[in-house]
Amino acid sequence: AGKVVLAAGTWGTQNLLHRMRDTGQLPRLSARLGELTRTNSEAIIGSSRFAVDPQRDFSRGIAITSSIHPDENTHLEPVRYGKGSNAMGLLQTLATEGDSDVPRWRQFLSFLLRHPVTTARLMHQYRWSERTMILLVMQSRDNSLTTYTTKRFGRRWYRSKQGHGEPNPAFIRAGYEANQLIAEEIGGIAGSTWSELFNIPMTAHFLGGCVIGATPHEGVIDPYHRVFGHPGLSVVDGSAVSANLGVNPSLTITAQAERAMAFWPNKGEEDPRPAPGSPYRRIKPVPPRRPAVPDGAPGALRLPLVEVR
Repeated sequence: AGKVVLAAGTWGTQNLLHRMRDTGQLPRLSARLGELTRTNSEAIIGSSRFAVDPQRDFSRGIAITSSIHPDENTHLEPVRYGKGSNAMGLLQTLATEGDSDVPRWRQFLSFLLRHPVTTARLMHQYRWSERTMILLVMQSRDNSLTTYTTKRFGRRWYRSKQGHGEPNPAFIRAGYEANQLIAEEIGGIAGSTWSELFNIPMTAHFLGGCVIGATPHEGVIDPYHRVFGHPGLSVVDGSAVSANLGVNPSLTITAQAERAMAFWPNKGEEDPRPAPGSPYRRIKPVPPRRPAVPDGAPGALRLPLVEVR
């Protein structure tokens, strides 16, 4: 194919591009591949009640309906999982303090020895989603990972290391304190994920690693989402997001994808985008010749777009 759009999600896109560069199939990929991989500076925690209460069924309703900002960098969202979504409970363990002098795994063992029954009740999965309020903690701080591949035992391994910016946080105090307040409010106990016992945070928003740049020395794709060195290939998914957003990234990913596709020419028409390697310039979106969405539909494309100031 002369034109290929790659949208395999950040993990899938990065894995595929690393493998194709390593095997010589895409030899001209930018050396920046894998840099500025973002986690939304995130923690996934939550609190659980010990018993199911039909009057307080946390699985009923919209997944996310509200949020607060306890400080200028941190964003907290209460999240609900639908009824029957109990397998995620296998990830849950006791919430521990990451800024304590006592290692977190020792805090957990100490609690387990003192309260074995409470610990067992925290970690059982029976109707877990109905008893649990998940708390998604996100930050807009400038921290990142760099992903890369190594070859061991006859195969290539996809790995990561600390990247540009601040160290990725293994503990977010504002989230911990909010979690304790939620546990008190619902009459339960605050939980976290097993990996946090070893200061390894977990994220639901794996982003970046194929970011936009003016040149291949600054990014993997150009401002029109064409891959440097292989302009017939376009990356249009979360791997093109360049920063920790501090919010759910779905609208940002959608907006970037819509922008990238709006510049594609109709079949047989001249491409309005500058030639690969040329300086960036603003161009107008291309109206579709035969739009799939009817003109009168609520989601129909209407040009010119209203400029937001």
